[in-house]
Amino acid sequence: MKRRTFFCALHTLALTLALLAGCSSSQAAQNSDGSASDHVFTVACSSDIGEELNPHLYHSGAALYALNYVYDPLVMYSKGEIQPALADEWHVSDDGLTYTFHIRDNAKFSDGSVCDAANVVKNFDAILQDRDAYAWMGVCANMDKYYAVDEQTFEFKLTQPYYPALQELASVRPWRMLGDAGFQDDGSTLGGIKAPIGTGPFVLSEYKANEYAEFVRNDYYWGEAPKLDKFRVQIIEDGQTAVSAFESGQVDMLYDNYESSLMGIDTFKSLQDEGYTSAISDPVLTRVITLNSSKKPLDDFNVRKAIILGLDRATMVDSIFGGLEELAQSYYWPGVMYCDVGLKGYEYNPDEAAKLLDEAGWKLNDGDEYRTKDGEVLSLEYYYDAAHAVQTSFAQVFQADMKKIGIKVDIFGEESSANSNRIYGGDFQVGYSVSWGDPQDPYSTLNAMSLDGYTDEQFALAPCEGYDEFAATVQRTFSETDPTVIQENHDFLLHYIEDQYCIIPISYQTNRAIAQKGVTGIEFGYSNVMPLNTVAVDR
Repeated sequence: MKRRTFFCALHTLALTLALLAGCSSSQAAQNSDGSASDHVFTVACSSDIGEELNPHLYHSGAALYALNYVYDPLVMYSKGEIQPALADEWHVSDDGLTYTFHIRDNAKFSDGSVCDAANVVKNFDAILQDRDAYAWMGVCANMDKYYAVDEQTFEFKLTQPYYPALQELASVRPWRMLGDAGFQDDGSTLGGIKAPIGTGPFVLSEYKANEYAEFVRNDYYWGEAPKLDKFRVQIIEDGQTAVSAFESGQVDMLYDNYESSLMGIDTFKSLQDEGYTSAISDPVLTRVITLNSSKKPLDDFNVRKAIILGLDRATMVDSIFGGLEELAQSYYWPGVMYCDVGLKGYEYNPDEAAKLLDEAGWKLNDGDEYRTKDGEVLSLEYYYDAAHAVQTSFAQVFQADMKKIGIKVDIFGEESSANSNRIYGGDFQVGYSVSWGDPQDPYSTLNAMSLDGYTDEQFALAPCEGYDEFAATVQRTFSETDPTVIQENHDFLLHYIEDQYCIIPISYQTNRAIAQKGVTGIEFGYSNVMPLNTVAVDR
């Protein structure tokens, strides 16, 4: 224990020296009265931003939050709505084929060059040069032609209507605009970019691989100027070291994005109780447990229904998250577009679960721990990512609750990539999954559920009665132009998912931030983006 404390102290000392060196060079934060401060606002992060902030490559390795600060889309998605970004106005033709965007007059890149319709065409040329890389996006698959109508007007035409087009354009990749000077001489970005020149609120000013990245305010930004002049992302892979750095004041904010290893739930609550500034986002994803109905005994509807009725989800969520996440009543949070369809979720009813298992022929004989049928024990295998505490907790609670109704569950923690390959390859009975988050929900995940072998939820749903109609409705909805019909179709799709008893919503996942006292203005936007646009420091 002493040895671990000693090495932690060395880590913290080294981090202190690095942070002091980085903070001595510039005025970065702003006091509440508007005066400058010589303190660089620092956020701990467990992973590097990537050596090249290429906005067009899906597998570039660039951190999504970094891309989001440097580049802008034509439109953005927030709280279930499409909102203006580089385009301050847009119009969709009645037939759903033509999209017309007016590029705002004050849109400039960080090098001072103008963002106009010709630049948007250049970006679309680069993105669609490798159209296959984004073939799963309907905007790519259905793109017919695109052009500049005039200096400020950009237009594209689709081969068929595609209702999620604007949501896809709001994605962090690939539909972000790069300045002309950032392209290779041939106009391509496939082989890299010359410089990360964007229209976003910040500019990458300094970067040292796997150590830190610094961003400064973009003086040409078209929107409301960020309150911070500058911020630093400090790479700290160890959670205990990050918390120590935060508690000693070297780090201003810890940000828990998805399954972050820097700040678990207990750490967040402990720091919150100590009076540090805390913020929790609206739900961004849905955590689910998936029952693969293509595997026995989960091909039996009564067995799946019994499992869900025998799982005490409310107690599970309360014990694991302690109020930081709410019980999920459907696969999507009702705040997601088209997903407020009145679903109430599954009730906990272990007596009914036992009755269903009895009816299915799985009997619990006196003195036995587990149910049997024709001499076979009712058993399941649950695979999860052992590196994530939440997934481990889910597996353990599931195992304990199933034992109460006579089902034997063996749980297997695996390395992250092995578990991902297993789950997405359908080689499981029970597994953990999440929805994809904004702006990809619900259309991308529904699309994946309707395509053979594309995701674990598809393996769960495909053998179920009525699946062909479900898949056809998903595809038919994409080309629908009547919002009323789109909503009606989503009502059918979401009720179908619930009625099959093979995808168990557990909680609506949130992102969380802890900051030093005096930090204000933490407002969450995109699900995977650090909330720094409106942050200020009162020192």
